[in-house]
Amino acid sequence: MKLGYIISLASKNLRNRKLRSFLTIGGMVIGIGAIVFLVSLGFGLQRLIKDRVTNIEALTILEVTTGESLLLKIDKKATDEFKSISNVIDVSPSLSLSGQAIYQSSGTDIAVFGINPAYAAIEGTRMVNAGRALNDDATDEALLTSTALELLGINNKQDILGETIRIKVFVPDPESETGGQISEDVSVEVVGVIDDDELSIAYVPLSMIEPFGVIEYDMAKVKVTERSKLDDVRVRIETEGYRVDSLADTVGQIDQIFFVFQAIMAAFGLIAMFVASLGAFNTLTVSLLERTREVGIMKALGSTRKDIYRLFLAESWVISITGGVLGILVGWGGGFLSNIGLNYLANRFGGEPVDIFYTPWLFVIFMITISLAIGFITGAYPANRASKLNPLDALRYE
Repeated sequence: MKLGYIISLASKNLRNRKLRSFLTIGGMVIGIGAIVFLVSLGFGLQRLIKDRVTNIEALTILEVTTGESLLLKIDKKATDEFKSISNVIDVSPSLSLSGQAIYQSSGTDIAVFGINPAYAAIEGTRMVNAGRALNDDATDEALLTSTALELLGINNKQDILGETIRIKVFVPDPESETGGQISEDVSVEVVGVIDDDELSIAYVPLSMIEPFGVIEYDMAKVKVTERSKLDDVRVRIETEGYRVDSLADTVGQIDQIFFVFQAIMAAFGLIAMFVASLGAFNTLTVSLLERTREVGIMKALGSTRKDIYRLFLAESWVISITGGVLGILVGWGGGFLSNIGLNYLANRFGGEPVDIFYTPWLFVIFMITISLAIGFITGAYPANRASKLNPLDALRYE
């Protein structure tokens, strides 16, 4: 028999037993829908958290420090060596110093971060909420955090943009053997504001601080060409004794945590899937007992063992594919409606809209493959048993 005819005959046999087929397919829908819904929750939360802590560009950046070593230092020679490493695009050193900010009659303690304006994006200062970022050739500009503004008595971000403030920077005294400091005063124009409710920080160009005799940096951020080259560059730097950190480490930890979470969620859905599989197996087995004489007639009319095997297997696959597709739609639809409901509540109560359910296409393909596998597993035994029936015994079966 041709494949198309076998599929048509299998579908007709299932339609002749509507209630049983409906219940069997319904069980598959519930099982697969539960898995898709619960695992989509895991994928959605994973994506949400990863989006909050990193971005694609950040995953190609290494943070290099001296760690606990007293012999190593990050200076111009060290940064030049980092730049010479294969697959490194550029290196952005930075340092942090204590200081004081003074505006009109107000003053406050502040942390002064010297950064390279050309690579301010990889320093984490790209989220300027008011104004603009530092110019590449800036020498007397600064970015302030919102906390620094509050401590200076400035309530409106726009009021400080374009204004000049005085920053007193405390730098190490090169002539002191006890770690003494000297203060240097600089005047800078505030060009941007960064939202930060915890830290009082001023970001200034590194070139403005270097003339004060600062020759060592606190860290250097190394940007590589692509994420796949990250480990090679990391190993090369670590062999020199430096400590290297990366947001890719955090992403890896997040992936591990959510892999366990998704496995637990999938386990709950697999319980329903297992029950549905037993239902499908029972349906096909009972169907074989009811159609024993039919199988005998088909064999008497010339149907081969292969035809009978393919017929019963086709019925199993029709059940599993139908249940799988509908289950995926139910699981995806449940997550989609949940996202709409949660976003509605978030907008209503002043929160930030987020999607906590996300179903990747690869996962959909995986679930369809699982459905086909279940169809084969549950249908193989009844199909094999039906194909081995003796035509004479089948015709005498009551």
